[in-house]
Amino acid sequence: MTIKIKALSMVGEEFSARLIIGGVPGPLLTIEQYGDAPEVVEMQAFGGRVNVLDAAIASVTQGSAVARSDGKTTLDLRDLTTSASIPAILSNGQQSLIAATAPALPRGHPSGEHYVLPKDGNNRYVCAPGQRHRKIYFSEAPAALTRAQIAADAGVTEATVTGAWLLTRPQYGGTEATKVHTAVANLIRAHVTANGMPSRSDHWIMERGHDYLGFALTTLMGEDELHPVLVTSFGTGAKPKVRMTSSFLSAPYVVLQDVDTDEEKVSIRYGYCTAFDHVDVGKEIVMADNVAITVHECDFLKAFWLTVNTIATTGTGIQVWNPQGANYISGMYASESEGILVDSCLLDHAGWADGHSFDLLISSPQPPTKFSHNIYFAANVYDVTIRYCLNTRASSCGTQLRAGAHLEGNIFAENGILSNCQSQEAKQQYVNCLDNIGFGGGYKFVKSYPDPGLGGTEGEQAGGFHWTSAQTGALGNILAHNANPDDPAEIAARTYIEQAQVKVGLAPIANDTIVYRRNIPNVNIEGLDTSVLDATTLQKMGGMLMGQPSATVQELVDYMAAQDNKGPKVAQGRRWVQSRFGRIAGAARSTPADLVFRPEVAFEGFRWDNRYNWSTKDLPGTHVADTADLDGHFLRYGTLTAEIAALHSKGGTLDVTSGRLNIGALTDAADMLVRMSGQVWIGDAEHPLSVEATGGALALTGEMSNLDLYAGGQSLVLLGPDCTAESIIISGQRARVGWDGSGTAALTIGRLEFRRGVRITAGGLNDAYQARINSLTYKHIGKTVTGSVSGFTARVAGVERNDDRGGKISIWLSDVEGIPQVGETFAVSPRRNTDGTDTPVLVQINSVGAFGISPLQRFRSGLIGTGLAEPTVSPTANINEIVLPSGLTPGQPYDLTGAGVVLGDLGDLPPGVVATGGKLVYTP
Repeated sequence: MTIKIKALSMVGEEFSARLIIGGVPGPLLTIEQYGDAPEVVEMQAFGGRVNVLDAAIASVTQGSAVARSDGKTTLDLRDLTTSASIPAILSNGQQSLIAATAPALPRGHPSGEHYVLPKDGNNRYVCAPGQRHRKIYFSEAPAALTRAQIAADAGVTEATVTGAWLLTRPQYGGTEATKVHTAVANLIRAHVTANGMPSRSDHWIMERGHDYLGFALTTLMGEDELHPVLVTSFGTGAKPKVRMTSSFLSAPYVVLQDVDTDEEKVSIRYGYCTAFDHVDVGKEIVMADNVAITVHECDFLKAFWLTVNTIATTGTGIQVWNPQGANYISGMYASESEGILVDSCLLDHAGWADGHSFDLLISSPQPPTKFSHNIYFAANVYDVTIRYCLNTRASSCGTQLRAGAHLEGNIFAENGILSNCQSQEAKQQYVNCLDNIGFGGGYKFVKSYPDPGLGGTEGEQAGGFHWTSAQTGALGNILAHNANPDDPAEIAARTYIEQAQVKVGLAPIANDTIVYRRNIPNVNIEGLDTSVLDATTLQKMGGMLMGQPSATVQELVDYMAAQDNKGPKVAQGRRWVQSRFGRIAGAARSTPADLVFRPEVAFEGFRWDNRYNWSTKDLPGTHVADTADLDGHFLRYGTLTAEIAALHSKGGTLDVTSGRLNIGALTDAADMLVRMSGQVWIGDAEHPLSVEATGGALALTGEMSNLDLYAGGQSLVLLGPDCTAESIIISGQRARVGWDGSGTAALTIGRLEFRRGVRITAGGLNDAYQARINSLTYKHIGKTVTGSVSGFTARVAGVERNDDRGGKISIWLSDVEGIPQVGETFAVSPRRNTDGTDTPVLVQINSVGAFGISPLQRFRSGLIGTGLAEPTVSPTANINEIVLPSGLTPGQPYDLTGAGVVLGDLGDLPPGVVATGGKLVYTP
């Protein structure tokens, strides 16, 4: 194309330009400026992801740019929904244009948001006692106290010994020595779980060596994330055996620990914040319509059938095992769920039994099929993390994950497909795979009948890592030894070839997987000693763990099953393999380090618990004297119990959602979110700290010089011995802010603000999703809702069920503006569909309670010592300004400070506020 200029005299004067295309004249143009046009630096980025650009960017018009200390820029485009051209200014003033693609997957990365509590020295979750708590030791043993024995001891009639009567008398069942019979424990359980009763944080402790199949677990409900119901065991012998199956709401805020489940499938539906901790699963866990379910240090060794459930008949009249129907079984199955964490588990042999018939005959145990897997999560299961597991000998796939996942540090062995993870129909989440090890194949052949549904049912036999989504990230993974090189017979038998051993989609972000001796050419082994690789087998890894030259797969599984904690053993085996394949050092770091957050663009780029996001390629807290530098980034802390000496923020944000982080000191101003089950404990902080807490706990243990706090939801905030706060906002009736423990404390507040809360009862508007309102309302905690009629606004603070089927719930609201009305609706977190769309979930208000506020107070948090001692601390509060909400009940007194809080210097008190009885009280 040529442009001919007719006339040109000065800046601003019009001239005509003509495009020489068929003689058609062009439009009039105006000169605005003479000189060379400034060069625009063009860059590219992925929408829907965290990017790292090799330039120092000062500002962008979309997304979030972080100027890093290494001169690069982290560009966070996770919120970008379409392709875009993003103007930017570099730090030298130069203009830039960033061409951002549309997100490859609409659901983004697995969030890393899970239900995890701090761990004790035995690697068990710590369940703090809440406001309504007692211990109930019970047993099937003859020595356990019966109802008649308790009545005789108390000098009352047997009819007097009810659940309500027993609840207030811990001398019966409060210790091992006073254990009660299961029938007595059931009296208490029936009372505390009756419709309309408040949630509790009781510890139900069963004596080992007995079965408790008649003790209903699914009716239990804890107080909140940190104060769940605990179901556990005491004594010696085999773990107690329990049954947990329900078609309705299942055990929210409940932790099962050190128990066995029976041969019935564990079934949980419409629940949230349920954890299985050191549980031997007797058959299978089936999860549907749940949020935040955790499976930690559990064994899955019996997920198969010995007798047939569904029979198929061949065209020649032979009765055989139907590969599907009621015979279908996996170690874990999930659908319509979010936030599942599978951590440090042993999964073996799901979907088939030894001694099966090659001909699928029903006279023999279950044969293998392609339909049963160690883990099977459907295409509507999001935000999944599976890590540190030994996953072996599945009928078909070690993992069959349809909606993406974060797979980290697992050992897969002898599965038909070692691990399969995809984003089905390109509508789900990314597949992020790091530090996984794979050995062997399935090689479990059965007869293929020509009849429909009975042909080719055995599936693949030598599949490797099938991690197929858009922009898969795969780093540090090793896939080796289709057959044991020390076993000539196995080598001769395993000649089956699958050419694509590592499937990572058409355009992976990264893939450096090592492939060695998989019946195809080796990949990424340059510079490695093959004699060492030949001796790095599953069998020798097992031998290393067991202290012997080698181990069979069965010996390895038996050894792992006998270990109290599997995760550390899996990590030891994985590290041994990775070090011999040149991927990591042989031993973990044993000296302190200064770790800087460096988002790894191959993965999500925001998880604290992903070692690839840190400069040292291990995690802060590997040594207690480590320091962590956020370097201006957003990080999500979760799933860990860790301690560091210091935190550098540099303008970053720390989002604490689960686990516990102990920080010795803050070295600069910090911005934090604390929610879900996250806990952060901070020592000295001479720099400003801004915190929004809607769940979990913030505990200040040293001097705090400048705190800006919002406490809402069902958060706990311990202000420590010496706190100066610019602003404290306490919102709603569930948040608790103040002190626990002993000694003295001082608080100086510039501005103390209270915001209204209210408890409503509600049900689902759409019957199809009625029970699901429990889990999806829980997911909405901390988020805003708006009334459909009154237009009221509020944030969801907490959720409790009102009946054992979960169709009616109590919802606690905070930050309430306006007045909710009976009959109106509001939307909570939507149901996420497999086609990428969302289905709105509406909650309808049935009743509205009294408005209230939560005072500045002493309270038993459950987090100090045993958690059972009432606080004796003597805090003094100096308050310059108090801000009160409108809309509280006229004439009704509201405590602004609790009993035992000493009133120090007070500024001008608002109308209606007086100091009386040692407390500040507001009467509207």
